[in-house]
Amino acid sequence: MRRYLTYAALGALFCIPAAGQKPTPEQQRQTLDTAREIAIHYAGKLPTFICNEQVDRTDQLQHAGQLSTVSHYDHLIIQLSYAGQKENYKLVSINGRPTTQPLSSLDGIITGGEFGSLELGVFDPSSATDFQWKETNTLRKHRAAVYTYRIARANSHYMLGRRLDDGKLAPVAAGYHGEVVLDQDTSRVLRLTADADDIPKETGITASSVQVDYDFVDVAGGKHLLPSHSDSRMEHGDRKLGNVVTYTAYHKFEVDSSIDFGKQ
Repeated sequence: MRRYLTYAALGALFCIPAAGQKPTPEQQRQTLDTAREIAIHYAGKLPTFICNEQVDRTDQLQHAGQLSTVSHYDHLIIQLSYAGQKENYKLVSINGRPTTQPLSSLDGIITGGEFGSLELGVFDPSSATDFQWKETNTLRKHRAAVYTYRIARANSHYMLGRRLDDGKLAPVAAGYHGEVVLDQDTSRVLRLTADADDIPKETGITASSVQVDYDFVDVAGGKHLLPSHSDSRMEHGDRKLGNVVTYTAYHKFEVDSSIDFGKQ
């Protein structure tokens, strides 16, 4: 059976436009420049930590655009540790049963990069991202500025792929577009969406998307903006795959750190 993989505060002086008012081109530039500086230095400013990922995975068959009643569901618990600006994932249980099975061996969607790589890919100057102001809004009581963006495949960091019969991964880049929701007071990312386009035909993938929400979390004596929820979707042939992830129990990474299963 084939397996698929998707990867998926600096200060600034600027005037904040009134609610609902479109910012001037200069205000937009200053907001995006500040967001870019934060994204570039985001991973380096995070503390070492450990958290739980509770993952609800679905795998449904569809015919002629209609989902069938045949579907597969899994609930995973993954221990994620972050140290040295790297993410390490350990699969702990599948449907409530402890396991030593490697996460990479699972069929379905495997995601990574929510802790900085996705955000950096959008704001990296080499991506030549085309940003367009959309609207002002409110997200989780934060005043927010919403921008759409688009990145061509030639400059993309959005990788799609599939496992070959020999088990090796064949990743390729796809173009992508989406929205970035910025805190209007700090230009920090509160939500980021990415929808693949210009997908290479050799992947067999017809659709892929991810949405990541970020919220402030107390870790190691400080507040840090970290993923709180993500939703990834992919379509390949007659399969429609989904991963909904909730990030919980953030705490400082130490040698004796352990996972808290919580409710399952």
